[in-house]
Parts: sequence; structure tokens; C-alpha cells
Amino acid sequence: MPDPFGSSTFANYRYSIYCTYIPGGVDTKTNGITEVYGLTSTTANRRAQTITFPESGSIQSISMYHNGGSGRVLLGVYADAAGVPGARLGVTLATTINSTAGWQTISLTSPVTVTSGQKVWLSWVYENNPGIRYIAGTPARAQSEALWPGGMPDPFGASSLANYRYSIYCTYI
Repeated sequence: MPDPFGSSTFANYRYSIYCTYIPGGVDTKTNGITEVYGLTSTTANRRAQTITFPESGSIQSISMYHNGGSGRVLLGVYADAAGVPGARLGVTLATTINSTAGWQTISLTSPVTVTSGQKVWLSWVYENNPGIRYIAGTPARAQSEALWPGGMPDPFGASSLANYRYSIYCTYI
């Protein structure tokens, strides 16, 4: 699917194809850290950053800023379990990492419903961490001992906390 479409010709044929839409559009919002931080981490462990929802909604995708590379990434959403990631609420498919630096947005396999005031954890694990952005600060991130082969299990598993914030957010409606 090139952009632009390219040269074409016309013929009088009709095809069975359609699209769905929502009249007036969808009120899409973001929650998380949309700032691109200056420090870079290439640690390969599965990690998660906590966020709290200001309103009820449905998480559609997760975006994370990375420096570009090769391999794959898995992103997930976990419930809060007394201040650490607990049960898995949603996950993406293993997705090829963009080769250039920037925000990479990946849709969840199924939307995740959240309520006002709910705390969740946005998680990630890279096959080959291309360098992800962070700063020192709170709220703390969680880290598992697991690497890429550990995937995004349900539940998250044992984790430790440290006061770092990562450039990761979700999109919800």
C-alpha cells in the first residue's frame, strides 16, 4: 500500500467492500507519560509503569518511545495488586520494533475496560531492547527478573520497585 496510491485506470465494476465508522468520530484520549525523556535504558527485563485513570474508559493501544532497532516487543496492561503489577488485563501481539527512533503505537488484542480512579500498570519486554527513555522520579516502575522468553504472563509475577519514570502511555476512549 504505497503512499501516494500511484497511477491508475478506471473501469465500470463494483466490488463487495465496506467500512464501519462512528458518526462524529471517537473522543480519543491518552493517559501516561507523553514526554520523551533524555536518559536511555537498554535493560532487557520485563518492566511496568503505573498510571491512574481520571475517568472510565476502554484502553485501545499502548505507545512507547524507543531509539529504534530490531527484534520484537510485547506490551501489556496489568491490574494493580497492592502497589505492584498483578493480573494481566490485556496484551499486544509480539510486534516488530520500528527501525527508527520515535513513538511506536501497538493495539491491544482486545480493549481493556477501566474505571475512574483505577490504577493499572503499562508493561513492556523487548527481544532486543533498542533503548527506551526514562528519568529518575515517581511513581516507581516495577521490574521482573524475566526477560523476553518470559513474555507477558498472567499474573505479572514477582517484581521490585525503583523510582524511575518511562516514556510510555496508552490511548483510550
